[in-house]
Amino acid sequence: MKNYFNGINTLEELKKLYRKLALQFHPDMGGSHEEMSEINNQYDNLFKILKEGNKESTVDDGFRKVIDKIINLNVKVEICGSWIWVSGNTKSCRKELKSSGFWWASKKKMWYWHPEEDNKIRKSSMSMEEIREKYGSKKVKKEIKVIA
Repeated sequence: MKNYFNGINTLEELKKLYRKLALQFHPDMGGSHEEMSEINNQYDNLFKILKEGNKESTVDDGFRKVIDKIINLNVKVEICGSWIWVSGNTKSCRKELKSSGFWWASKKKMWYWHPEEDNKIRKSSMSMEEIREKYGSKKVKKEIKVIA
């Protein structure tokens, strides 16, 4: 069995090569059903792998610095797009959140932070579920270090 997508590392590369292969091997273009079926299967499998890999990508260094300041506050930390959202029992740690650059979103009952380059203050009527659906969501978990 031939690997049609050998050396592909990004979703963009995958889609570009798939289009090229589809034009070359599609049954309407003179290719065989079996070959096109194999290309489709390989595309689907690699697409899932690359998409999952993007979800698990490491947290950006700028985000890491901010998150490191608040990770021990016993709050829930979530990244949606280029914003960090903090929820949970935050009343007792509001001073720490404010000093770390977070702002209170009264309608969402959550704290938020965004990079300076994202300075445009956007008043959004979107719910957190809509934000999560539109921009994706990555929950940040506290890493437990075991010292022997």
